[in-house]
Amino acid sequence: MFQYRNDVRKILIPYLQNLTPQQWNADAYHNTISWVIEHMAQTEDYWIFQIGLGEGSRISGDDQHPLEQYLLIREQTDQVLYSLPAKDWDRLIDVPDFSDGWQPPSDPTMSWLFHHVYSHEAYHTGQIGVIASLNGFDGPLF
Repeated sequence: MFQYRNDVRKILIPYLQNLTPQQWNADAYHNTISWVIEHMAQTEDYWIFQIGLGEGSRISGDDQHPLEQYLLIREQTDQVLYSLPAKDWDRLIDVPDFSDGWQPPSDPTMSWLFHHVYSHEAYHTGQIGVIASLNGFDGPLF
């Protein structure tokens, strides 16, 4: 299931590993690459572990580099993906009311939840390319 979920990461992670500290924090755009990666990790943690499984956050704190958070949370997400019983994929998830009024466009099942996380990652990966360009350096090659 979701066999291509890590294709974005196959390009993005080597790109991120080669960024300088200045590039991680370049701020010509209102968000830095550092912020976006941390946001992606926190969002995956929130949807999979807190909303989907009803557990606490898996992100340990501010002392981790955003790339480390990003890698660790996917490792844990993959463990859930591989171990989730088939009967749970169609289980409806209770999604909180968001202050901006956002609601899931489809019934929020565990399957939807994983898709939501992966599409969110793809969206923000495009944003990283824009951030790099606005700051005058190359983005990931997609």
